[in-house]
Amino acid sequence: VTACAPAAAPAAAPATGGGGAPQANLEPYKIGVTYPLTGPLASYTNEIMPAMQLAVEQINAKGGIKGHPLALVTEDTKGSPEGGVAAYRKVVEVDKVQAVMTIFTNVVTAQIPLADQLKVPFLCPVESPGLVGRGQYSFAHSPNFGSTMPLLQADWKALGIKRVFAFFPDNAIGELYAPIAKEGSKAIGAEYDDARYKLGETDYRGVVARAKDYKPDVILINGQGTPDDGTLIKQLRESGITTPIHLGANVVTIKAWSDAVGSYADGMVMAGMNIDDKDPVAKQFGIDFKAKTGVAPPTVATELYDMIQMFAYAIDKGGYNGTAIRDQLKQIKGLPSVAGGTMTMNPDNHSKPPVDLWRVKDKALVRIKAGDR
Repeated sequence: VTACAPAAAPAAAPATGGGGAPQANLEPYKIGVTYPLTGPLASYTNEIMPAMQLAVEQINAKGGIKGHPLALVTEDTKGSPEGGVAAYRKVVEVDKVQAVMTIFTNVVTAQIPLADQLKVPFLCPVESPGLVGRGQYSFAHSPNFGSTMPLLQADWKALGIKRVFAFFPDNAIGELYAPIAKEGSKAIGAEYDDARYKLGETDYRGVVARAKDYKPDVILINGQGTPDDGTLIKQLRESGITTPIHLGANVVTIKAWSDAVGSYADGMVMAGMNIDDKDPVAKQFGIDFKAKTGVAPPTVATELYDMIQMFAYAIDKGGYNGTAIRDQLKQIKGLPSVAGGTMTMNPDNHSKPPVDLWRVKDKALVRIKAGDR
């Protein structure tokens, strides 16, 4: 169990408790965290998990939930479906959690039937359209590829793109994303091909050669925000490919990704969500996150912070019971988001933040319109 120290609460936090520290004699309400703590995805986890910890600290500083402190119980999935199932069973059956935070499409896909079986809901930031709607106890809060693909389509159409080559990880994400990219390309009259790259490898020259031979007008990369993208992108550029690179999600604000890609990121176009730094709540979150970690928050950190707030809201309204939490998550409407704006759970169990087109310029994101260069 991760004990979270108090900190000042932002305005977006739901009204829980009665102020002051949680009551010492009340059992904590545990939230399971099934994340990769080892393996190629661990660097990503290390960068974003402080957002959950920050949310818990701030809720506890306000008195917890009806006097009960929140506590995180973490278990390593190793980034694999098998690890995800084992981790979910551990936190539910051994640690007795009634709510779970999880991540990554390949892991989430394996956990959906288990969540229904155990009747304990999870929240995740997966971006695969329709995925969490397969279960009754699975929920997501993130922009998804179904909402960002139309932005890319509009941009490609405005630019007269005729040939698209896409790269996806060699896992469940690729299986879900590739058909969307293929159909989106065909819808604007563009030819399409793709390749998969295995996370953790250091030599992608084989798939790079395929892309070079295809002679695309644009290259789409939709990975998992890991440094592997940096290896792939460097090898693309070192092979002589100068084709513009587009991204289907906001990985630019992830430090491990940004460090790995370096100056090659400049000029890339990204379709996705970005933190509204003009919103006072979002600005304060950025200050708090940087004070805790030393770095500015990646966009996905706001999603994780929001998800803890969603669980806090659901527990406060329905009690600490998996089915009651599920029922309250379904009813969320207009709950403040720390990224700016509000959250509403849609009938497909997916709360979707607003998305837009952005261009990377000097390590910052600049909002653009389709066809702008």
